[in-house]
Amino acid sequence: MRPNSEGPGRGGTGRRIPRRTRLAGVITALLAAVLLAAGCSSSSSSSSGSTSTSAAAATSAPASGTGSTPATTGASPVASAAGTDVGLTATTMKVGIIADVNNPLVPGLFQDSVNAIKAWAAGVNASGGLAGRQVVVDFCDGQLNPNATTNCVIKACQNDFALVGTSANALEDLSDIDGCKNAQGKPIGIANLAAFAFVPEACDPDTYLLAGLGSYCATAKQAQPTSVVPVGDTRYLVAHNQGLHGIWLYDSDDPTFKLTVLPNLAAESNVGIKADGKGFYALSGAAPQSALTPFIQQVKASGSTFVYDDTTTANMVLLRREAQLQGVNSVKVWECNSGCYDPSFYKQGGATVNGTYAMLLELPYLSDYKVNPTLDKLITALGGVNNFNNNALDSFIEALLFQDAVNKAAATGTLNRQTLFTALNDEHSFTADGIVGPTNVGGRVGPTCEVLVQLQNGVWNRVDPVTPGTFDCSAANNATIKYAAS
Repeated sequence: MRPNSEGPGRGGTGRRIPRRTRLAGVITALLAAVLLAAGCSSSSSSSSGSTSTSAAAATSAPASGTGSTPATTGASPVASAAGTDVGLTATTMKVGIIADVNNPLVPGLFQDSVNAIKAWAAGVNASGGLAGRQVVVDFCDGQLNPNATTNCVIKACQNDFALVGTSANALEDLSDIDGCKNAQGKPIGIANLAAFAFVPEACDPDTYLLAGLGSYCATAKQAQPTSVVPVGDTRYLVAHNQGLHGIWLYDSDDPTFKLTVLPNLAAESNVGIKADGKGFYALSGAAPQSALTPFIQQVKASGSTFVYDDTTTANMVLLRREAQLQGVNSVKVWECNSGCYDPSFYKQGGATVNGTYAMLLELPYLSDYKVNPTLDKLITALGGVNNFNNNALDSFIEALLFQDAVNKAAATGTLNRQTLFTALNDEHSFTADGIVGPTNVGGRVGPTCEVLVQLQNGVWNRVDPVTPGTFDCSAANNATIKYAAS
């Protein structure tokens, strides 16, 4: 799903970035929602890009994040810090990760995310620990089940210092997070550093993610909520393909998706892509190829030159196949969410999906791990890029955020859940050791820095900016729009 710049893409993370709700036991809808989340990068995927890759627009990603401890060493700048709390002793720090792994629909769904968190903890511990403590990872399987997920939250509240890398589609009841009691019995909550989150989780004050939805959350009850959304990719594509016009597809399986996705699409249209037909079309992520025929017929009838699919990776493959079947040759730009940025996309679609664009809010890991020591260490520890994906990357980024906040909290002299919350709220220029551009996590503002990639002859390559390790950080990448998703 397209990351709302204030918020899933994974993700989001979104990553995304609305929150799945009301899974309601409808298996088809649940499967589609699962596939959607699997195809998001918590940051997931709206687009970026710039009209140029000049030095003013592209900035080098630093080897280590602003104020961050390099994850290449895992060393903590604070040898030790006083303080105890739930999940925190003088020698150990327990963190929980809730992720959907064992389930009948997509077995092993977020196993790579769990592996990434465990690899992060192992690296930290090998370098002396975090704030003088060894990190212990408690994994709890949400199983794509609301009851199992709720039980995981309750368990984490009772046993863990914080939730890190949360990847749970069925996290519905936020009261267990917000009302979680600390060691003194005060319901101050438990920090939830989520790899992706949708509304209302993304608006929860105890949830921290890279794709912030601050403006939307603050105005959600207004007739036309205000969203700040990424349009850098659109700026680039419009500049390089004159007169673009076409359609956008968005996921219809959860009613909350459109609240934050439609403002993205409307803002893109405002940048210069004329809408054909209705412009924005709802589509189930579980739709078979036969259900895509009407959309391709609209493309064919309008001679559309632009198509954006914000549903699932598998759906994008089917859409391209249907277009080929119907002899559509007018489309200059096929764009997908960041979930398509994965080796499996080409394996599924073959040459048919060549040319697809995707926007990323983090470094393109398939190539850039070679120039980022932190990312290189993680991928090496996990056995290479074939054992990695954007979901895992989003969880790892949240682990680095947690690590940075713990160090800052410990530096005050006392480490507990309250000082951790204070430190997280003060994270205003987080870069995850250069894996993302400077991001105001504490202010709930999404990142401005983006990378546009394209699948060329089976290989994902950078398009803007082209230099490895860099981002397009133009202020014009974000657009503010008032839009009511009716």
